[in-house]
Amino acid sequence: MTMPGILLTGRWQGTAGRRPLHYPRMVTPPIAAAAGSPTWRRGIRAVLADLGTECVEFEALDAWTPGAGGVAVIVWIGDEHGFAPLEAFAAEYPHIPVVAMLPLLDLAAAARAIRAGASGVIDESDPVEVIGEVLAAARSDRISLPRRMAVGMADRVPQGSVDDWITAEQAAWLTALAEGVTVSDLAERIGWSERETFRMLGDLYRRLGARNRTEAIIWATRHGLLG
Repeated sequence: MTMPGILLTGRWQGTAGRRPLHYPRMVTPPIAAAAGSPTWRRGIRAVLADLGTECVEFEALDAWTPGAGGVAVIVWIGDEHGFAPLEAFAAEYPHIPVVAMLPLLDLAAAARAIRAGASGVIDESDPVEVIGEVLAAARSDRISLPRRMAVGMADRVPQGSVDDWITAEQAAWLTALAEGVTVSDLAERIGWSERETFRMLGDLYRRLGARNRTEAIIWATRHGLLG
């Protein structure tokens, strides 16, 4: 099995006689490389140097600190355990874009990383220019995906009317929230725990393409669903 960083080292570091890569300077502030092996982080440092920016390294994502961690993060997610730190980081620092690098980027892994809070996803075999493009998109609050993955995600979105996106009960939840009802009060109304209600609302927001309660209410207003 290929260890994280071996491919990076072979492609982007120490290649005798390689031609220097010339990319426009993408950012001045540094970008962090978190988790992964020391070899992997050195590979990311070389990639960022080719892209015209500096790199700061952290052994783990939770070691990142404001002011010293740069304006964006590339994090290695090598297994199932890598998604929880990503989710915690995104919740604590929602303004810091995080690009997740995975050993095998497929639709399921990409969707999971994005749900956990990633602002972009890349495969460890992606070339330097692709990494630069994904980082640039993430810093512009956009997500860059391979076309096959965007198509795969689009295929999972309901294609019918608005009624296929949201039930009458869920529209009633948003109406209540728009009227100022708290999640705690809403949970009591519908007979669920507050924690479960937060989870259900989060699932609803993601399905509507909303990042939070306000955007979900705006979506419902535009579609005439608020009673």
